[in-house]
Amino acid sequence: MRISKPVRLISPLLLGIAFACATVVTDAQTCRATVARAIASLAANCAELARDSACYAYPSASAEFADAAHETAFDKPGARASAADLATVRTGGLDAARNQWGIAVLHLSANLPETYRGPGVIVMLGGPAALLNEVAVGDAMPIHPPVSTAALESATLYRRPGVIPEPVGEVQADALLLVDAYEDTGGWLRVVNDGGVSWVEADKVARLQAMDGLPRLGLGATFAWQALSLSTGTDYPECAEAEPWIAIQTPADIGVSLSVNGVDIHLRSMATIKQVHRNALSMTVHRGEATTIFGGTVRQSESIIGILGATDDREATVLEWSGALPGADAEFARGQRAQAALNELGRANGWPLYEAHNYLPEIRHIVQAGETLYGLTARYETSVAEIIAANGGDDSLRLLIGMELIIPKPGSGFAWRDATPDPGE
Repeated sequence: MRISKPVRLISPLLLGIAFACATVVTDAQTCRATVARAIASLAANCAELARDSACYAYPSASAEFADAAHETAFDKPGARASAADLATVRTGGLDAARNQWGIAVLHLSANLPETYRGPGVIVMLGGPAALLNEVAVGDAMPIHPPVSTAALESATLYRRPGVIPEPVGEVQADALLLVDAYEDTGGWLRVVNDGGVSWVEADKVARLQAMDGLPRLGLGATFAWQALSLSTGTDYPECAEAEPWIAIQTPADIGVSLSVNGVDIHLRSMATIKQVHRNALSMTVHRGEATTIFGGTVRQSESIIGILGATDDREATVLEWSGALPGADAEFARGQRAQAALNELGRANGWPLYEAHNYLPEIRHIVQAGETLYGLTARYETSVAEIIAANGGDDSLRLLIGMELIIPKPGSGFAWRDATPDPGE
């Protein structure tokens, strides 16, 4: 006698849940694949990208020109345009059905000298994002060809002009100098010998008539795209990889002054910006540092929030920046994705490649009474092994009051539990 096994009926609700889960997984996979293809397109579509030009990398992207007389076709991947002629650049969000996730690039000279041979300032838009050029075409200041002059006496070269400059070299009397700009006050000259950038006090240099036409560099300088407004979408796409962002990468050795949504910042050397709310921007520094006009410094692995509001000049002006905050995991991941895209562009153009960091540069800590190695690793979110290695590599490291301790990679991860038991346990 055969006994039939009972037939198990699958609930329509469970079927629906299973189908929905499979659809979500499929959508996420399609989403990631679309974004990966968009980033890979940078190699083919944006190679040999000249300074002061824009590149359409992957659908969808568009541009508006300030003057119809200079308008060119910017409607398909591989299209180029003069950045100085553009009024706006926009990229679109994820359209998985059409295999689209917009990405576009601006390669700008900004205030870099003609003698500088590396890449200029790279501004990259990914996903639903928009840039508005706030420098009128006729107002954009060209970089002046360098003028050859000579030092009147032995003089120090500095990394930047100002009250507390940082020395970077010396020149002897009668040494030839190439100069191409004054600082705002006229008290400093920019030296651009051999493609490098340094500053010298103007009264140390022979003044020639040809120097009368040199521009004055400062936060108010009006180079093409030196002042811009930006925005991104705030919706959540099917995968994190498709979220919108705008990345700004400057040369690692030369800071660049920009006006972003009406507020001046000085950046060196890579940050991402995303609109986290219709009334707020988030900027995360992934390498180097940024300084805002409000006096705050944002180091790598830190973020600031800009509160947006309408003014007479624009609808979305940064009214104030918050203080620096530790970056969040989502912001670090965004920086890694943006840097991967920037490096893809770099490979295609023979430019240096960089790494986005998820920790702060090393800091120096003066040991106080009662402090322990384990307590410091937790405080600075680093590891015992990292601290020991940075301070001589001796496992018998003892903390003494007043001792200067190097704390490497703060924020990289509190990992002492993996290697050494807590003596208090």
